[in-house]
This record gives sequence, structure tokens and C-alpha cells, in this order.
Amino acid sequence: MPNKTAADSPAEELEKLKQLNTFLQRRSVALTPQELKVLYYAIQRRTNADIATALEVSIATVKTHKNNLISKLGVAGKDGFQKFLLEMAHYRL
Repeated sequence: MPNKTAADSPAEELEKLKQLNTFLQRRSVALTPQELKVLYYAIQRRTNADIATALEVSIATVKTHKNNLISKLGVAGKDGFQKFLLEMAHYRL
């Protein structure tokens, strides 16, 4: 599973976010910039606390974004979201 490493520059991370956004737009899924970042970090298997720290938001805000993602992605709850994350991890973001 890919994880953010010290080698990931801000430019590389931005490029990966653009790729993820393009992938989702082709499937008619429109996310806010924050939702996109939460999804990107979730794909990397980061915890809610890690995501909150990275985005400088509360854990409750991360959970709200994840609930919005579940709805927008049309997956079946948290289990469906976890399955989606595992599938997305194969794209090597």
C-alpha cells in the first residue's frame, strides 16, 4: 500500500491529487478540494488523526468529509468505502 514518504515533494503530491481528481471526474464524481485530499490520504491508509493533522482540521471534520465521500462515491457505507480504498490503492497514488 503506498504511503507518503519523505521523497514526496509538494509538487509530486499535487500531481497525484490531480490524477485522482481526473480519475473521479471521468466517473462523474465531483469532490471539493478538501474531500479530495481526505480521500487521497485515506487511500494511503492514514488514520483520521493523521489526516486531521495534515489538513489542520479536527478529527470530526475528517469524519464528516468521509461521510460525504461515502455518499458522493455511492458506496455501501463504511465497508463499501474501505473496499473502494483498497481498490484505489492499486492505482499507486
